[in-house]
Amino acid sequence: MPFREQSEVLDQRYQLVRPLAKVTSGGIVHASRHVVTQKWHAVKLLDAGSPDKVRKRAAREMEALALAQGPGVVDFVDGGEVDGRPYMVFELLEGRTLAGLLAAKGKLEVGQAVRIACDVAGTLVHCHKRGVVHRDIKPANVFVLTNETTRLLDFGIAKIVDEVAEREKLTQENTLVGTPEYMAPEQLLMSPDTDARADQYALAVTLYECLTGVVPFEGTYGEVLKKVSTMPFKPLHTLRSDVPIALDQVVKRAMSRDPAERYASMSDMREALGLVPASGGVDAALFSGQPRAWARVARTVADAPVAKARSGTGKRRHARAPYVTLARLKPDGGDHVDGRIEEISESGFQFVGDRPVPDGAHITVRFALPVTGKLIESGATSRWKRSTRGLTAAGFEFDGLPNEALAEVRKYVAIMCSD
Repeated sequence: MPFREQSEVLDQRYQLVRPLAKVTSGGIVHASRHVVTQKWHAVKLLDAGSPDKVRKRAAREMEALALAQGPGVVDFVDGGEVDGRPYMVFELLEGRTLAGLLAAKGKLEVGQAVRIACDVAGTLVHCHKRGVVHRDIKPANVFVLTNETTRLLDFGIAKIVDEVAEREKLTQENTLVGTPEYMAPEQLLMSPDTDARADQYALAVTLYECLTGVVPFEGTYGEVLKKVSTMPFKPLHTLRSDVPIALDQVVKRAMSRDPAERYASMSDMREALGLVPASGGVDAALFSGQPRAWARVARTVADAPVAKARSGTGKRRHARAPYVTLARLKPDGGDHVDGRIEEISESGFQFVGDRPVPDGAHITVRFALPVTGKLIESGATSRWKRSTRGLTAAGFEFDGLPNEALAEVRKYVAIMCSD
């Protein structure tokens, strides 16, 4: 992980300021600032010497993104290659991934989950009309903005339908790509007939996880294929009593093993979601219904239950803001844990990583500051944690944050809190 000062100017235009996330296939997503306009962007920069299939997938992602641009799709700004490293430039989003929210929250209110699913379904209606099948719908690829709308990310394995010329395929006959828990049976079977109905299945699994905190089938490709082929999944109402029957039926139909038994189109699935009774909480506020409300001191959907319970007033001591950056935790007397900060305030931060840190543990955290990108270290103490499906969310209270860092965090949060 690049825990070093950022100073590179990419392609003479994009000043890399701080690391946001790792790229699974090798590389880093950076928060960057254009050297002329000073506008902030997210730059996905792949490693030099990336395998040929990774480079071809990057080219396909840029093609799919250019074709799919529209409501709900992350804004694709630029792309190219420098010194053998392909890169893509996107709008820099304010908010959190749905995966990060679920790691902290466990599950969402019914209305919140339905609103997110409707929003993503609307984006997929647009993509499908443009001839793009996403094929990798999952919480990690859904970004929830501070204004309560969503953006669809990562078109790396998208399928472009009705191409004029037959091109070399990125997904070969004997190669599986994707996350098995969210893949439709026909994807797991590597069927060449996989179409837009696979996105229905994946969106239904994502909605199921938002409502229950678990996925219907979990395991490796082979394990999930065996389960989905031989076992019925548990209906939503058996895991959560407040789920309307109509919503249970939408998920059941969209997750049909036979694609022919799913909705005729994503538009039909979206319409069915829109008909879920208001008694299911469709009108519930996702955060608090105000611009930039995420940053305020009131409790929000991002709060873990343990964090909520700490204050009798339901208020936080300090305003906080969504802030994503890679971070490394070093527990006293233990091995380091890598992950990312997703929210920050002058008193602490929320962290998502792949390994837990015990409650009450004292750690040293290293991360990049939000304005300058300068790397700093601070002591912190673990106050709560929640583990779910391979991710651990935890809340930490700063202990000895340097004065210059404290001033920068205050400045950043104040900007994010302003309307």
